[in-house]
Amino acid sequence: MSSIAVRAAHVAGGGALALMLVLGSASTCLADSPARVDRSRPTPAPVYPDSAQVTGEQGDVLLDVYVTAGGHPRKFRVNQSSGYSDLDNAAAEAVANWQFVPAVQGGDTVSAWTTVKIHFELPKAAEAAPASTPSPQR
Repeated sequence: MSSIAVRAAHVAGGGALALMLVLGSASTCLADSPARVDRSRPTPAPVYPDSAQVTGEQGDVLLDVYVTAGGHPRKFRVNQSSGYSDLDNAAAEAVANWQFVPAVQGGDTVSAWTTVKIHFELPKAAEAAPASTPSPQR
């Protein structure tokens, strides 16, 4: 926990006291942080390729994304493949349109790499409707 100091200072001309809280160092307020997805903006899900669904492809893609100081994704590399190039490409295409919160170092926004996980899962088959009971014939 950072130390808190309270300092009193005379305000010029009025003789009143002003209190100032000092919370550790300046880096406490401007802590370094990695780039991350901006959840306040739309992050559309990737398009699940029809051909991948037909062949039963599913899995996770870990993408390394190079995020600019302005929060835009510029480069991609597959950190861990789903095992299917069409799913890997769909993940990269989706993330290319996302907005990110840029990394912060020393109080300044900087370009940096971050990792994003995209999960592809086939939709569950609708449960079969229970067989209807035949109505009695008259």
